[in-house]
Amino acid sequence: MNGLRVFPDTGVLLAMIVFPRDRSGALIRAGEVLELYEAGAFELVVSQAVVDELDEVLDERFPRYRPQAVSLLMPFIDRLVRWPTPAEIVAVLPFCTDPSDAPIFASALIAKPDVVLSNDFEAFHTSQAKSLWRRYGIVVESLYGLLCIFGRRERRKDPDGGLV
Repeated sequence: MNGLRVFPDTGVLLAMIVFPRDRSGALIRAGEVLELYEAGAFELVVSQAVVDELDEVLDERFPRYRPQAVSLLMPFIDRLVRWPTPAEIVAVLPFCTDPSDAPIFASALIAKPDVVLSNDFEAFHTSQAKSLWRRYGIVVESLYGLLCIFGRRERRKDPDGGLV
């Protein structure tokens, strides 16, 4: 599984940096994913658009976590996926429920990952978004779903018989 390329959205990176453990200190999903990454189980593919959004959130809400963010992201400084062009952003708008997510969607397409990792089900996991990911051969997963890929969790069946 070492060659798996995973593109995290801003929320996932934030969770990995700020919320890897619960109040008792036990790893939660974001922490388990971070642990897998640090063990070399997959490659993170990080975009400038995500880093810029993460910087804003850290400055506004979690400034004391900046050192952890810098530590995690420093290896990517010379290989961040570029910002999408205006045309690339416009092209993904029909697949976004929130236009502010369009730069992230477009960045994911530029990055060409195997997996887009997001827990934002109202944006990244909608049927319209999934049609975009499928068109480009990209799978969208939640933190739980990525843990399933690595055998740390089991897929559950939804009421309609499909896998969650």
